[in-house]
Formats: sequence, C-alpha cells, structure tokens
Amino acid sequence: MRRFGLTPRSYTGIGNMNALHLLLVLLYWQGVNTGQSSVIVEHLAILKPQNIELLCILTDFPNKPQNITGYWTKNGNVIENSEETINRHDEQYFLRKSFNIHRSNLGNYSCIFRNMENKEEATFVLKAPAFKDKQNKRILTYIGYSVALDCGIKQSPKTWNWYKANGTEREHINATADPTVYNILLSNNVTKLTLLNLTKEDSGTYICSAVFDIKPIDSQLELKVLSFTEPLKPFIAIAIQVVIFVTLILLYERQSNKRKGPAGTTENGLYEHTP
Repeated sequence: MRRFGLTPRSYTGIGNMNALHLLLVLLYWQGVNTGQSSVIVEHLAILKPQNIELLCILTDFPNKPQNITGYWTKNGNVIENSEETINRHDEQYFLRKSFNIHRSNLGNYSCIFRNMENKEEATFVLKAPAFKDKQNKRILTYIGYSVALDCGIKQSPKTWNWYKANGTEREHINATADPTVYNILLSNNVTKLTLLNLTKEDSGTYICSAVFDIKPIDSQLELKVLSFTEPLKPFIAIAIQVVIFVTLILLYERQSNKRKGPAGTTENGLYEHTP
C-alpha cells in the first residue's frame, strides 16, 4: 500500500514564502509492493512568483538496489541536466530540485525514480488558484429589475476587477463613476457586482478577475435581460397560428357554401327535376 503527504508547515507556506519547500513521500509497505509503475499527484495553488524546492522521498524500492536513476520532467518533457544517480540512504532514496516559478512556467513537475524495468513517479501540479464555482454561469432576469453577479475563490487575491465583454475587447466597470448603474462589493475572497434598473443593453458577458501576483484569474457570467413579454412569445406565436388556421377553415366553408347556392336549387337557381 502506498501513501504520500505534504508536511503541514510546507503546505501552509504556499504563496507566503519566497522559498517554498514541498515534500512528497512515496512509501512501500512491506509485502504489498507489486513492482508495477504508479503515479501520485498533488495539486498546489501558487499565489505569487517564488523559488520552490521540490523533494521526493522513495522508500523500499523493488529489490532495494544500492543506487537508482532519478530525474525531473515538466509537462511530460525531461528537464535538461536533471538526471542524477541516487544512492540509497537509510533504506530511502531522495530526489530534490529547486525551481523558479513564474506565470510562464506553471505546470506539472514530476520526480521519477527508475531502475531497470521498475519506475515510480510523483507529480506536483503547480497552478494558479481556481474559482469555487463552475465558470460561464448563465443568469436570466427582467427589464427594470436589479441583479447581483458574484464570484468567489478560496484564496484572497490582491484585488478584484469587473469587466463587460465588448466583442474581442473588454470594458472596465467603474462603480464609482456610475453609482446609479453599478455597485461593487469587495470582501477578501468574494466580490459582487450589482446592476441596477436593468435594460436590454445590459445583456452580455461579464468577467470577474481575481488579481494575484502570479497572474489574474478570470471567470465569466452570461447575463440575459428579458422583457416581461419574452416568456409569452411562444404562446403568442401558437395563438396566432391557431387564429390563422381557424380563419382559413371559415373562409373555405364560406366559399363552399357560395358554390352550392340555396338548398334545393342548382347553381343557376333552377329547381332540379326528378322524373
């Protein structure tokens, strides 16, 4: 049975230390090792650029060789000059490396232990924070109403910004400049944009942006402003079709009666004679 973990001290320091030491421990419990390759994954939210030292410890490798090969990959590609020979120390193998993490080099960093046909791997997924809720939410409301759009994230960003998409561009929303139209609430890891006295023109895509040192994180919300008659349009369309259909039936019957004339006469107005 295999397990791994981060030391509590290392984990709580994420985003708050210039140098971050992450420890990933891979353990084999005696009698359970199958010799098959496996991958352990740990997801970590990075708030700001920093130096990070990743440390992997492997215990009880198959056959316990005196030394094995260790190296690092990023997003599946071997990191240049990262391969080294690892000697067994107190029944363990240690592989560590420091990385300078910025916006452009977030990604999946893997430590790999290899000897002959045996291979063990653990991956640190270093990524920017993510929003709590599913992105691209759709909100429906009506003209004249007010609506609140909210975004929340686990970590607290440096600041929040709201935008409205305008084609390929996006316009920054300034609630101070338009207090009768917008109201923005900021509260650590949550922000709320309230739109007042809605019009059809308020429909569109709104973007909340949580600004972290590592990079800003965006979430989109789709707002659709309807008139009060909008929900009735399908029923109105059906009613119009029914009226047209009934009118056509009445016109057809009227034309049929005209062609037949009064009861008991022909079209020329003469009585039919039966011998």
